Amino acid sequence: VYNRSLIEASLDPLVTIGSDGKITDANGATEVVTGRARKELIGTDFSDYFTEPEKARAGYQQVFREGSVRDYPLELRHHDGRVTSVLYNASVYRDEAGKVIGIFAAARDITARKQAEEQIKQQSREIMELSTPVMQVWQGVVVAPLIGSLDSNRTQQFMERLLERIVETNSPVALVDIMGVPTIDTQTAQHLIETISAVRLLGAQVVLTGVRPAIAQTLVHLGIDLSGIMTRSSLS
Repeated sequence: VYNRSLIEASLDPLVTIGSDGKITDANGATEVVTGRARKELIGTDFSDYFTEPEKARAGYQQVFREGSVRDYPLELRHHDGRVTSVLYNASVYRDEAGKVIGIFAAARDITARKQAEEQIKQQSREIMELSTPVMQVWQGVVVAPLIGSLDSNRTQQFMERLLERIVETNSPVALVDIMGVPTIDTQTAQHLIETISAVRLLGAQVVLTGVRPAIAQTLVHLGIDLSGIMTRSSLS
């Protein structure tokens, strides 16, 4: 059972949907987010107001099968083209005999949250770029000092930046300094070897610098073969 006055009082878009997927009721917030009047919405297909109609249709069909859905991600489309990211929570409602007669669906606007997440991702990318600089120090020589731990994502970005810089500067030599890498494990060493192999495919030579005694002992202990790689204890 649903209460019409409660629907109207909500600030979130709320709709009720019949077993055929048609909207049977909608509140003012739904009118605002779709740009359609309530009388226009009633009787139309619920899925028509989303950027991915098939996904919306699959969502309300899931409610009929399972009784409810929680935090179902969709994007509502305003008639002027604007898009609002939402999470839908929906459940069935029944008549007095207990028969399912429709769905009550409430949307939560997560546009601000998605914008904040994207901003965090952008800041993370900027921080990563600052932590993996590639500089040309002499004609034909670039230096890439690594600071901090290496994971798959950071290694991939480092490899891309190093390769791009070698091509841009037409440098035959790349100095990769690992003085600022606190520890070396098998995975980190493998990442370095993959990067060096990629540089060699461009016809450039890599010199691995900053190999401290502790790092050297660790590499030997791990059985990492660096015999084909030129190494130096310090960048100087």
